[in-house]
Amino acid sequence: MAHPNVENETPFAFDMMGLSDEDGRPALLLVVKATFVLGDAGLKLADMQTPVQWSAKPWGRPGESSDKYEPESALSKVATDVALIGHAYPPQKGATESLVALQVGPLKKAVRVIGERTWFKSMGRVTATKPLPFDKLPLTWERAFGGWDRTDAGKPSFEPRNPVGVGFRSSPRHFEEGLKLPNLEDPATAPLREFGQRVVPAGFGFTSPHWQPRAKYGGTYDEAWNRTRKPLVPKDFDRRFFNAAAPGLTAPGYLRGDEPVIIAGASPRGRLSFSLPGQATPVVTLELQRGETSKPPMNLDTVILDADADQVLLIWRGHAVLDDGLHDVRSLTLTAEGTSLRKVP
Repeated sequence: MAHPNVENETPFAFDMMGLSDEDGRPALLLVVKATFVLGDAGLKLADMQTPVQWSAKPWGRPGESSDKYEPESALSKVATDVALIGHAYPPQKGATESLVALQVGPLKKAVRVIGERTWFKSMGRVTATKPLPFDKLPLTWERAFGGWDRTDAGKPSFEPRNPVGVGFRSSPRHFEEGLKLPNLEDPATAPLREFGQRVVPAGFGFTSPHWQPRAKYGGTYDEAWNRTRKPLVPKDFDRRFFNAAAPGLTAPGYLRGDEPVIIAGASPRGRLSFSLPGQATPVVTLELQRGETSKPPMNLDTVILDADADQVLLIWRGHAVLDDGLHDVRSLTLTAEGTSLRKVP
């Protein structure tokens, strides 16, 4: 059967994917993505709209680094994720520490940023060097507490909340001269002061499916699942698994899309203060083969703030459970109301 005709009457990027829900029913995933640029007067629609990405875009080698952008193929998110991409900038030249603070509507999060430090041993005592001054530092999970301890090659261990981080050792006995300390720390919890100490990984970026606490929502893959449920997800699968924001950056529900935003310490321009564009939720109208129409609910479930590129990306997502998935759809129309549809001149 032919692919359905798609009429995108908006300036936004759109894509769809056929997949299955938790019970194996055919579903059609619908994703709308809008890119705005941040200027002195606030947000305006970008000329070039970022396409929907079904695959993750990692910062480094796939599988070994954190993701700059998550794959946008989740069936559903139960609330809005917020992610901040960028660098930390110190308050003045020669500073060895700064604070990056983010507020989006009801969400607030801060991260302490510290210059490069390493562990060394002197007179039998393990101590951290004094932090070095920095001009800017990336706000990636690689700079937060975590990583692997391979001191015992037969029993390597890792920090389940951030396997790509730095500074983790499962035991104070696993000393390594020159081991780096994390640059990013959680100011609301105890700082890293002792070798072998475990602290809270701090960051603003997307987390991966196998990291905790996200992984715990994936369900129980045991012998009972293998006998009675495979290849479907376990019965105790929780859709919170699809939310990929850093701890503290998933909203209590869906954001409206007009919330005030404050970003401090993550731009050479200084403190950024603006509001999300207030774009009305796009409407996807499906015309089905049997003559009926359907308008699946669309939710603003991802807000990406790219302070490096001065961009804001909004993602609305919805899905429709259909008897035969994509083949049930004759045509699809995407519309959006609002005054935010003017493009940057």
